[in-house]
Amino acid sequence: MTTIENTQELQRILPELNWLTSPIHIKRLSKDFYWFSPLLKAQLADKKADLIVRPRNEDELKQLICETVRLNVPVTVRGGGTGNYGQSIPLNGGVIIDMTDFNQLNWIKDGVASVRPGMKLGSLEESARESGWELRCMPSTYKMATIGGLFSGGFGGIGSINYGPISASGNVLAARVMTLENPPRIIELRGYETLNFHHTYGTNGILVELEVALAPARQWDEYMLAFADLSHAVHFAKSMTNSVGIDKRNIAVFDAQSAAHFSEASENLKAGENLVIAIVSSNSKEPMLELLEEKLGRIAWSQIAADMQQNQHTLMEYCWNHSTLHALKKDDSLTYLQANYLADKLLEQLAGIREQVGDEVGVHLEFIRSTDSSLFVTGLPLIHYSTPERLMELISIHQSLGIKINNPHVYTLEDGKHGGRLSDEILTSKKQNDPHSLLNVGKVRSLC
Repeated sequence: MTTIENTQELQRILPELNWLTSPIHIKRLSKDFYWFSPLLKAQLADKKADLIVRPRNEDELKQLICETVRLNVPVTVRGGGTGNYGQSIPLNGGVIIDMTDFNQLNWIKDGVASVRPGMKLGSLEESARESGWELRCMPSTYKMATIGGLFSGGFGGIGSINYGPISASGNVLAARVMTLENPPRIIELRGYETLNFHHTYGTNGILVELEVALAPARQWDEYMLAFADLSHAVHFAKSMTNSVGIDKRNIAVFDAQSAAHFSEASENLKAGENLVIAIVSSNSKEPMLELLEEKLGRIAWSQIAADMQQNQHTLMEYCWNHSTLHALKKDDSLTYLQANYLADKLLEQLAGIREQVGDEVGVHLEFIRSTDSSLFVTGLPLIHYSTPERLMELISIHQSLGIKINNPHVYTLEDGKHGGRLSDEILTSKKQNDPHSLLNVGKVRSLC
């Protein structure tokens, strides 16, 4: 039997599951935001699943896994589909397991949440706030993204300025993972053990539960801050990040050409001004303003936390990779890179890029803490795309200046964030937990 026939047999055997069979649903749920990359857009445009299924609990998932293994059906697991690397796009058809109905909040207590992987981060944030807590880390796509998707394919986000990326010790406390075997096993992991499943695109097991640490909730005010000089904006952002007495949730820097893609910025910035988006607690306004004056900046636009809660419009959605989405809406010839800068050489590296390529590459910086709490500057610079060859040249130019690039224009695990190779531990877990190589086929280059 073919993969399509085996997938249809899977539906016939398990008719009580929630199957989505319409071509429109299959096409939509077979995609993520891969089209941010012109290279991935060309490579993945025709890839799709044969069927979509939405398990609602662990028992349904176990039934499904038993039959997928028996019938040799490829499996791709997805959450909200907000990733940008094609990580939830099936390369070989089969079934997509959409986890968004597997979304129960088990409990919140003592600053810890136990949650099923399909719960949207926005919903988890709301539930946590009812108990006086909030998420330590969430992407700018938090309204759509799931907690399982963040752990399986994400890095950092809003809150990482305090708590580091999602992989920092103490952020994810425990995980339960289901293997792709008949019958499947449940693996229970704590602490560092969970990291073998972080940013692996669901290739070495299916997350069924996470325990994540929370942060005390704050009232966050939002500011667009304007600077005539980019160096002043960067110095302000670094000082804010290092100011232990100022409560903040996100600090992002954009040069004038990148800020022009945001409606509020274009309406409130003067020509040539650079932008800092600052998410700051209400009780830290006064010291922030003192620092702002010292660094020669001004408030271009702001709203208090109550206004944001009422109008549901937040500057958080202009940070991290959501900014790329805003830019692409105005100019679909743009794309982006993912860059890690040296904090102590940041301005030197930015100047080197500008000297070699001019305004072909924009500036978008996110200031966070690394896993050891030191200052860490990551970026998502906008690129004026022309050809694949020129894109590779731009990557090489960044690397020659000591800027590390996590290539967002590839869909294999090794060639993106993992820096060329997967750890032996991840490869071993892949072989042990997916012995038939059915999970997200084609995404682990080492095994292709």
